[in-house]
Amino acid sequence: MSMLGSSELILIVTVLIGLILLIRRSWTNFFLFFVLSVGGVVLNLVLKMLIRRDRPGDEVSYIEVFNMELQLQSYSYPSGHTMRATILCLFLIFLTIVYLRRNASKIIISALCILLLGFIALSRVVLDAHHVTDVIGAIFVSLTWFFLCLYFFHKQRSMFSMGTIRW
Repeated sequence: MSMLGSSELILIVTVLIGLILLIRRSWTNFFLFFVLSVGGVVLNLVLKMLIRRDRPGDEVSYIEVFNMELQLQSYSYPSGHTMRATILCLFLIFLTIVYLRRNASKIIISALCILLLGFIALSRVVLDAHHVTDVIGAIFVSLTWFFLCLYFFHKQRSMFSMGTIRW
C-alpha cells in the first residue's frame, strides 16, 4: 500500500490528470492541480527542513526518486507519502463532485479515495517509516493546503465572472 503513495506513482498519475485537464481545456482546474501538487511537495520539504524530526528507529533515510538517492536527509514530519496521497485523493474527490452527475458514483469514488488514503497512511506507520503524528500532521497540512488553494482559485474565478477585474 505504501508504494501507492510513492513519488514515482503519484508523479505519473499527476501527469496523466494534468494531460487530461489540458486536453479538456479545463484551465482553472489544471492550474489548481499544478499549484496543489507542486506547492504540496515544496510545503512538505520546507516543513521537513524546519522541524527536522528523526524517523522511528535508527535508520537514516535519504530522499529517493526513481531509485536515485539524493544526499538530502528525509526527515519524518510530515509524511511525504501521506501528503502526496492526500492531495491527490482530495483532488480526485473534487473532480468527482464537479464532473460526475450520479450521487452513487460520487459516494463510491470518494469512499474509495478515502479508504486508499487511510491504507497508505497506515502503511507508513506499520512499516516504521513514520510516527502516527507524522501521518496525522500530513493529512491536516494537506487538507489545509487543499482548501486554501481551492478558496483562492474559486475566489479568483468569482471575481473574474462578476466583472470586478477586467482584462
